[in-house]
Amino acid sequence: MVKAIQKILILGTLLCSINLFASEVSKVDIEKIHKDIDSMYAAFESGDIALLLNNTHSSIYKLIGGKANYENMTTSAIEGLMEQGIIFHDATLGKPQKLYLAGDEEVCFVPRVSVMEINGQKMKSTGFLIAIRKKNSSQWKYLDGSGLRKDQGLLWKLLPNLSRDVELPANYIEKL
Repeated sequence: MVKAIQKILILGTLLCSINLFASEVSKVDIEKIHKDIDSMYAAFESGDIALLLNNTHSSIYKLIGGKANYENMTTSAIEGLMEQGIIFHDATLGKPQKLYLAGDEEVCFVPRVSVMEINGQKMKSTGFLIAIRKKNSSQWKYLDGSGLRKDQGLLWKLLPNLSRDVELPANYIEKL
């Protein structure tokens, strides 16, 4: 009987600790995240990178060689896409399901499906953005999850305190 009670207590403790690592994303947070992302993509589509840079999570700077280098690379990438005549046809944001702890930050994954055309070729991108904020803050910062298509391990270089068992949304590109 004592062993059974101990097992129940241990199981209860484990279940409680799991809830500390993942919880539901609130409706208010989802609305804020969607508004932010829509604004960022509108800025991207118009070639205005200021909003993108302001809303980018700083963890990317370490991998890119600093903030200035990141800004230069982003500017060059957007200019290159605009020169190729990229046309955005449609985009849909999904609902982030879970909010994960990553040290003193909270993280969620926002699915996104978009259709674009580059050099006359239509493509569908099924991917996600990573929304990150300090605990007890309402200010979200973002990273694009498309860079994880080739190297999922990059996620833990960016967010080393994030659990390794997070569930990532689909992340691929297909020609239409």
